[in-house]
Amino acid sequence: MTGPTTADVVAPLDAGHADPDGGADAPVCREPDEFYTAQARDTIGRYCQRFFDENALTPTELLHSPKHQQSLSNTPTFVAILQQAERAMDRKGALTALVNEVARLTRERLKDALPPDLTPATYAAAVARLTGGTDSFSGRFRVDAALTTHLYQGRSFAEKARLLLDLGAETEDADALAPIDRLLGEIVRSDSGTASCAQDAPFADLVEMIVTLIVGDRTLPDTAPSALAGLERLIRRTAMPALCDGLIVALRRELSKPHRFTITSSGDLFGIEAVQREIMALSQLAQRLRTGEGYFGGERTEASLQRRTALLVNEDTLPEITKGRSLMQKLRILFVLQKMPLSPSAARAVNGYVRQFFDGRDFAGRLLDCWKERHDKLKGLGEVQKLVLDSDFPEDDRAAMAQQVDEIQNAFIRTQRLLGPLQAKEEPNPDLVLDMVRLAGEGAFCTGKSRTGVAKLLYRQVHRPRFVRSFLLGAAGGKERSARASWLRGALAEVGVPFIDLGSLRALVVDDEEGPRRFVASVLQDLGIGHIDTAVDGQDALDRLAAPEARYDLIVCDWMMPKASGLDVLKRVRETRHDLPFLMVTALATLKAVQRALAFNVSAYIAKPFTPEQLEDKIFLVLTQKGTPAA
Repeated sequence: MTGPTTADVVAPLDAGHADPDGGADAPVCREPDEFYTAQARDTIGRYCQRFFDENALTPTELLHSPKHQQSLSNTPTFVAILQQAERAMDRKGALTALVNEVARLTRERLKDALPPDLTPATYAAAVARLTGGTDSFSGRFRVDAALTTHLYQGRSFAEKARLLLDLGAETEDADALAPIDRLLGEIVRSDSGTASCAQDAPFADLVEMIVTLIVGDRTLPDTAPSALAGLERLIRRTAMPALCDGLIVALRRELSKPHRFTITSSGDLFGIEAVQREIMALSQLAQRLRTGEGYFGGERTEASLQRRTALLVNEDTLPEITKGRSLMQKLRILFVLQKMPLSPSAARAVNGYVRQFFDGRDFAGRLLDCWKERHDKLKGLGEVQKLVLDSDFPEDDRAAMAQQVDEIQNAFIRTQRLLGPLQAKEEPNPDLVLDMVRLAGEGAFCTGKSRTGVAKLLYRQVHRPRFVRSFLLGAAGGKERSARASWLRGALAEVGVPFIDLGSLRALVVDDEEGPRRFVASVLQDLGIGHIDTAVDGQDALDRLAAPEARYDLIVCDWMMPKASGLDVLKRVRETRHDLPFLMVTALATLKAVQRALAFNVSAYIAKPFTPEQLEDKIFLVLTQKGTPAA
């Protein structure tokens, strides 16, 4: 080669030009081998971009091929670029000598050892042979030279990507995959390389596929270009850091373009709907790119998203973005915008707009007017509070705004008497209770006064015999009953209400008379209590309670019995189980007797004779006393 062959490269590398992608200054190369570092190759790719795009080449190919170096030296702009670089550095003639040395060493190294032919079956072995099992510069050079020769047959970036993918398809060897990883990364770093691999896909489709490759949260569609599908298979199979870095660079490059994710419709005269859709699309993109500590690609990716959103979101555009929407729809949009990577000024505009609504005197009325049905109003308010609690407002602001929404909902519940049926002395219709449980499961009730009030009432009502008999015991079979119980438990958990699964309980019935003992046991069985033991007198009960496996959830015990009374059994139980539900059955419901039982913390008592319904009420009373939701 007669003159400098990589002037495009030397100028930025030696002059210290700023990285157009927002990185540090380019490396200063003072020795020929320094051109082969990863950072230097990336810089070569940026500043020789036009040459590379026109010839479907990568920096690695240029550095390992006299043919490509000669082509670069013959470009019309070659001398001008070199002279401009030397003037900027005040190093006239220095770069020419350095680049000439790179070209001379390339010819010399290839003359001493011609690159071998590569095939998928022999590739890994060839890499091991060329490197000699060491990480030396000469070994890496020989491998890259062999790959460069192999890529001569590729006429486009897509064809070269497929050639590389074929070589790497049959190996898991990290040393063999590393140079393929670097070359694929260089291809996708190139605008033309990405477009070639994506078969010039439309902007929105291209960005979607790049993000899918980066994040890995879904798979590419079946219609994806073969080169990108191959990249996906490789990335999912093994770590490819250079390729992933190249994809992130490609994403930032695409985001800097003026193309839009959406198309303005003919009826959207002012473009408002298009802007709204653009913002929503960008928001979804930002959410996918989020990691636990920021974004894929770090601060540069976040800055790219911020620059794009800054054109769409500001004080002037916010009213237009939310124009024609209900208050609820506006709040949804604003809270979505808040989660996007916004510039400080855009973030202040969004937060200020949200606060403006919350501070309005008619906020409660406007918010409730967003829905017609009472249940929809409850669910809507619950959603608003969740948006607030999940927002990026400071903690104190979130707490105050969440309380404000809770106050609105609590006042609505009281004025509409929505909990009236659950507060009446008469046992409510099970369907009314079930409706309220459904609302709880759908997250309709706000954290605070609203949820606390509903939780207390639901805890009592879902454990009433009529509801249990209707909803659970009325199930067609054990499988359906189990499914209903599971759903009920999950729905109640949304408002912090524990559900007592009667089928999992173990009860002990104590009575010295067989008739009453069998009667009580049958009532417990009808309620669906899973395991029922019986004791024929107080001493039998004490013996059972002393057994290692005696872990009862409920005791129904007669008072007057031989050998040991019900009071003796209660005393023994309270020595170890202070909260075990204990129902005392007595024919002596005198004040003195009751006081004696209360002294030992009896859960409740029931006076003989009693009906099955009366016993059921008492059973649920003592069971629910144990886990009543706190205020």
